[in-house]
Amino acid sequence: MSNKTVRTICFECHSRCGVLLKVKNGKIVGIEGDKDHPFSHGYTCPKGLAISEIIYHPDRITHPLRRVGERGEGKFEKISWNNAFDIISKRLLETRDQYGAESVVFGGGTTRGFRPWIFRFSGLFGTPNYYGPVNYSGGPLALGFGSVCSIGSFPPDFANSKCIVLWAHNPEQSLPGLFMYDINQALNSGAKLIVIDPRGTSLAKKADYWLPVRPGTDVALALCFIHVIIENDLYDKGFVDKWTEGFDQLREHVSSFTPDRVAEITWIPADKIKQAAFTFAKTKPACLTPGIGGACQSTNSFDLNRALMILIVITGNLDIVGGNLETRSPLGPRSIYGSDLALSGSVSRKQWQKKLGTKRYPLLSMVNSLLPPEMVWQAILEQKPYPVKAMGIFANNAMCSFANSAQIKKALNALDFLFVVDYFHTPTTEMADVVLPPAHWTERDDIEDLMMKNWVFCQPKAVEPIPDCRSEAHILIALAEKMGFQDYWKTTEEHFNYRLEPIGMTYEEFKKVGKFAGPVVENRYVKEGKFPSPSGKIEIYGKRLEPLGIAPLPSFKEPPESPISTPELFQDYPLVLTTGGRNIVYYHSGLRNIPSLRKLSPDPELQIHPKTAEQLKVGDGEWVYLVSARGRVEIKTRYFEDIHPKVVNAPHGYWYGVKDGWKKLNINMITDNQQTDPVTASCPIRGLLCRIEKMN
Repeated sequence: MSNKTVRTICFECHSRCGVLLKVKNGKIVGIEGDKDHPFSHGYTCPKGLAISEIIYHPDRITHPLRRVGERGEGKFEKISWNNAFDIISKRLLETRDQYGAESVVFGGGTTRGFRPWIFRFSGLFGTPNYYGPVNYSGGPLALGFGSVCSIGSFPPDFANSKCIVLWAHNPEQSLPGLFMYDINQALNSGAKLIVIDPRGTSLAKKADYWLPVRPGTDVALALCFIHVIIENDLYDKGFVDKWTEGFDQLREHVSSFTPDRVAEITWIPADKIKQAAFTFAKTKPACLTPGIGGACQSTNSFDLNRALMILIVITGNLDIVGGNLETRSPLGPRSIYGSDLALSGSVSRKQWQKKLGTKRYPLLSMVNSLLPPEMVWQAILEQKPYPVKAMGIFANNAMCSFANSAQIKKALNALDFLFVVDYFHTPTTEMADVVLPPAHWTERDDIEDLMMKNWVFCQPKAVEPIPDCRSEAHILIALAEKMGFQDYWKTTEEHFNYRLEPIGMTYEEFKKVGKFAGPVVENRYVKEGKFPSPSGKIEIYGKRLEPLGIAPLPSFKEPPESPISTPELFQDYPLVLTTGGRNIVYYHSGLRNIPSLRKLSPDPELQIHPKTAEQLKVGDGEWVYLVSARGRVEIKTRYFEDIHPKVVNAPHGYWYGVKDGWKKLNINMITDNQQTDPVTASCPIRGLLCRIEKMN
């Protein structure tokens, strides 16, 4: 009998909480939180507690599969790994020979640590096209912040803050292990809390100021905050005068965004807006953090995030303890999104210029290796600017994860070849020609630094993979060998040693220490005497953006669907829909088949104000149709008083347990991807129009 405890980090979501895995006879039998972890301090969410159910679930895919039925029919036969690699390599190379390497697209959802692996593989293959949720998650934040101060990330220093602003961010549900310990420490020490969210979340109810903004109007609110702060001389004059350019243009630009005007736009009382702005500006240090998804899913995402960065700048909360403090991975250029591992550096310059979406979204293409998935669906269906004929999808249920699922189904069906790598069958795997079973995070070695502030963590393997499952790294190593790529890593240890060189450790040495922290430097750029922009200052007025056709200052635009921009449509669809919010029980559309998790959240529930429901004669818990101009889905009502009577909130990711659930329950059957943010390609899933229809 063999027993051991393995200290590692959980990867059921991006919080990556520290955990202790109990292993008996080569099998995981228990999990508990690691109290010595610097972020999570012993916290573990329901997903982490369910890992034994996930790993040993009877429906887990444990053999390579080949489709034998029609696409979408879900009929497969078991094949060997060698056969699977033969099929995939043959089809991909044939496609490259006939249509060019760019006709093959790779893509994924959650990174699960494999992003550097797929970037190098894509580069050696020759395609510049790797899609990810860059326009749904984090990309607009990085672009917005970077356009102002030339640095794409200034994380909040919650623990030392005296005032915390959560803008479209609900970390209790999205990243609790990463953020909630520090937030609670600050609140327990008397910090103020301001929450901007259409819904009265648990944190909103604890807030000193909860501003229930009309979905899609956040930019107007942010510009009003700036107006109030400047108008009342609450900005940090010393910092603004010395370190910024364009403040006078900003003052003029926001002069019309008065609290009274913005109250009409956002449906928030003017006095509450003014009080919250005063509190943020007068309390030092203060930090402001946009939601990684919440502030990135509208047609105004770029302008929202640069307006929020301007708020941080003019209040003097940039790069200070307790404010928004830059933290860097100790791995530097070999961090998971570091320059040494970027796809742009792995593919030839000639091929890089062929990347989809480059002409339409030039700023996004300049700074990010990922491309918006919408560009892929369009290229498949229209064969412009060239045909896309084959795809490999890793850890992404694309059919349910992105806006306009009907279009995605049509696009996947039009491919010549598709292979998918995932733990369980999903509507997306059912469209594949070949399905490959990956190892679980407990069954593979890895190192993690994405969103880990100034830390890098070791994620050692706790148990051997379920027979016939392989990590994504081992899958790509085998495919690279099959295709004759000489410059690909030969082993995972070679890759890890390469990435760990900046801290002077091998992977074997790193496993012994488990984690490593780099220094955190306050006022780094003030001490250096310049910011990393051409002018050396923070460029509030973005002159550099004008040649790209981007306005130099953020502006508010009504959502493409709204009571104001489409009043006739509003007559037929009289409710404002926001969706995409996270649920601690699940990670996006995954884990829907896990019994303990499904018990906690079995059905999609529409949050609706009781008065609205009463007017519609809809009962609490009643199944109804939620209808937009694009179609309808089935959903269960849930009375919720802490929401505007004209606003409803629907969750995303539901599809499991119902025949054709991707059609019937999946909210992305009624979302839109035809009108996007002109800079970041973000889709307006947080501000659409809808109505409720009774069944029968």
